[in-house]
Amino acid sequence: MGLSMMIDFSIFLVLLGTLLFLIFSKTISILNRVYSSLHLAFMFWALLQFAAGTANSMEYRFLFIKLSYVALSALGAGALVFTYHIINRSSFLKSTSFKMLLLPVIAAVVFILWNPNNWFLTLNDNPLSEKQFVYGQYFGFVIALLLMYVTGSVMLLIKYYFQSKQDSMARHVSRFALIGIGIVFLFGCFDLIMNIIYLDWLNQYVPILSIGMLLAALYMSINVHRINVLDMISIAQRDVMNTISVGILVLDRDGHIVEMNQLVDHIFPFDIGEKFDLGKVKQQLPNNDWSSIEAKLKLREHEPLIKLEFQWLTNEPEPRHLLVQSFPIVGRQEKLMGYMFTLQDLTEVNNLADSLKRQNALLQQRNNELIKTQEELYEANKKLEIIAITDALTQCYNRRYLMQFLEQELHKHIAEKRPFTIIIFDLDYFKLINDAYGHLNGDIVLVHTARKVNSMLSSKDRLARYGGEEFIIYLPELSAAEAHQKAEEIKNEIENHQIWIEDVQDHISVTISVGIVTVDNYQEFKCTDSKVFLQEVMNLADTALYEAKYKGRNLIVNRSSAIS
Repeated sequence: MGLSMMIDFSIFLVLLGTLLFLIFSKTISILNRVYSSLHLAFMFWALLQFAAGTANSMEYRFLFIKLSYVALSALGAGALVFTYHIINRSSFLKSTSFKMLLLPVIAAVVFILWNPNNWFLTLNDNPLSEKQFVYGQYFGFVIALLLMYVTGSVMLLIKYYFQSKQDSMARHVSRFALIGIGIVFLFGCFDLIMNIIYLDWLNQYVPILSIGMLLAALYMSINVHRINVLDMISIAQRDVMNTISVGILVLDRDGHIVEMNQLVDHIFPFDIGEKFDLGKVKQQLPNNDWSSIEAKLKLREHEPLIKLEFQWLTNEPEPRHLLVQSFPIVGRQEKLMGYMFTLQDLTEVNNLADSLKRQNALLQQRNNELIKTQEELYEANKKLEIIAITDALTQCYNRRYLMQFLEQELHKHIAEKRPFTIIIFDLDYFKLINDAYGHLNGDIVLVHTARKVNSMLSSKDRLARYGGEEFIIYLPELSAAEAHQKAEEIKNEIENHQIWIEDVQDHISVTISVGIVTVDNYQEFKCTDSKVFLQEVMNLADTALYEAKYKGRNLIVNRSSAIS
């Protein structure tokens, strides 16, 4: 047995062990099963190459070589199936278009096994050549077909990788698939050059493709196993989604279905990975006020972050009233990631409400309990925690949250002697803005000012609305000079910021007065009560603010030296 054959057989054994590990792992996911089919193609190639090299009969060698190229042809189709699963387009695998894509593979397998007129493979009559077989003109077609499938898979993975900038998990999965298929592609091209084109010159067969398949299989198997662990979390999340009484549908920003629970799946004919088609919904639910619903969805094209609410009436298997709510899924810096739709079945509530109208006072009491339950369900929203700490108008933190936060942080600052700064600023002559432009436009000025200041702060900083047109900024870890410089930057940026007022079709700008207190010297500081200390710092900052207003506004007054 030659060294090359031993390598092929060793590779087969390693691949077999890897496959058994994947099969007997605790979680066998869809990804696991799809990859296993690709892994089998790797195994059969190595095994059949070994069998062809060790068979005593030339007839059997001829058969094993043909079967190995059948496995190689299946590898191209397997790579494409694996790719469509990776990019969440598994629904395409059921389509007629994909079945048409498989026809060349089927034709290739038939012609390899049939080998009419030795167009694919024939025995080599040259006794001086290392080649035992001569590849016919159809061999080039098989190789080109394989390269086409692999290249198509690589292009799809690259496109999906760059489209998934906000989804780290999707980028990780597509990257590992791209590397794995890329390894097979590169080693395959090298094998074609060394073992087929220049074999007579080298006079030695080297199992290059088998080695490439081994490297790709080990790399991909490790990543599949890691992803399976992460899938356990997804399975748990999906189980939770399927046990709640609310339908959930999640779309990415391009409108493709990312997730849905069983309740939605029973109502709409959609698959995960498919693009959400409102036309299908209209066919499924014809008895609805679609003009109103489409008007709301049209509004979202111009204002993607708004929330929507409407009702759908279903007919199958029986009439049901559904309350549909849609929320934008927002990532960092308020970047739109997609949308979540929730479907609540209001049928029983509506029926009970109609029945309660005809009942006595006891039934009326029950009706109130049902309404209360409905209100509690409606209020049980994931935004509750954010709402509790956020100012409703400006969407920055509210006063209550900041005070609680500062009490905790100041305790750490006192213990660790770390510097921090409190800035209080106030919009100058804001009452005149309200009088001149109205309170609604005054609110617009507050919102724009808060957004502008927030954009200049780091993740450690905090901005909160203190009340009216007054705001507080907490800056940790800055020296007095750095904090003063930051206050200057904020003041100048607000002064130069132009705010568009739609009612008057003009821009306006505002100025702010700023009071600043920096605590960076604790040697003379004796207080250990963070509440008392916070009150002292806030009083100093407030005094500094009023001094800035007294001196003419659009000023910064620093009272850090008053800390003792």
